[in-house]
Amino acid sequence: MSNNNPSASALNRRHFLRASGAAAVVAGGTTALVPAAMAQNVVKLKAVIQHRNGESYKKWAWLQEQVKTRTQGRVEIETTTIGELGLGGTEMLRVLKSGVIDMAEILPGYVAGDFPLIEACDLPGISTSFTQSRKLYDAWTENVVSKNESIMGGKIVGSFCWSTMFMYTKFPLAKLDDFKGKKIRVFAPAQARFLTALGAEPVSMTTADVYPSLQRGVIDGAITGTEHVKASSLWEVTKYMTNVNIPPMGSYVVIGTRGLAKVPAEFRSVFTDVYKEFSDLGWKLGSDNDQLGFAYALEKGMVLTKETKPEFVPQLTKISSEDIVPWWAGRAGPRAKPLFNEFLSPIVGYKLS
Repeated sequence: MSNNNPSASALNRRHFLRASGAAAVVAGGTTALVPAAMAQNVVKLKAVIQHRNGESYKKWAWLQEQVKTRTQGRVEIETTTIGELGLGGTEMLRVLKSGVIDMAEILPGYVAGDFPLIEACDLPGISTSFTQSRKLYDAWTENVVSKNESIMGGKIVGSFCWSTMFMYTKFPLAKLDDFKGKKIRVFAPAQARFLTALGAEPVSMTTADVYPSLQRGVIDGAITGTEHVKASSLWEVTKYMTNVNIPPMGSYVVIGTRGLAKVPAEFRSVFTDVYKEFSDLGWKLGSDNDQLGFAYALEKGMVLTKETKPEFVPQLTKISSEDIVPWWAGRAGPRAKPLFNEFLSPIVGYKLS
């Protein structure tokens, strides 16, 4: 193929940007220059999502239908993946604030460089159950994340969960000392710190590289979600699937300030009115991903440890409370400690000193 031909992602990005730009012109105050009938045209919001795989994507079908119904057909949502736009996810807050996109899935671990406070609920060892993680997200969203619209680039439509993060290994985890000297895939700095404290050697890599790296023996294990038992065929290259108190991977859906401005004023509250229903569904779908992953792992003969072994919990909590959380607070700035102690401490059971 000639180098003069644009790539598929470049073409998708150009189409997306042209559509967004055209919508912005209409929303920018020129509607008085067009016929009244045209002013009644449907507003199409562009939402950028991670992918369309698994149970988690079903929340978008629900949201699309709710928005269309509650706005009497005046507002619709169109989804585009980050891959189709050639984006990586780390730049999502900046792109959302710029108005180039209208809505986005925001993954805390990806955008923590721009907003370190957002990562609190995803820190390894901070949560001991799916239910507790949801409580942490609800408290942190209401009292911290939603109060930083200028950083987030807009209003939070809801939170959701992809799935619980599990440890996939070729070796059994009879005790935490079994991590020593093992190379384990991670995808966030906090995970790397967590594994280092356990004596392992963290190796950062993309999801696409996990299977071949396990297959070739480059790594001995990997941290990833339950949906990857099937989606990434991890049952073929690992035998053990173990819970080690790495929380479910939560995220947010945000509608940008400029995106919301495109919506007729009488319908803007729709995007905050759906918060509880959307979040309840988003976390249920994450739980569904877990159950499907568990069933598939057992079907394929993996050794599954759904709940963290009780004898592991004291050490994992100690690493989190004495190392990971203070490290995060140091990165997140002077507000981190008092905010953690006020809103998350009652849930996790300890305070930062």
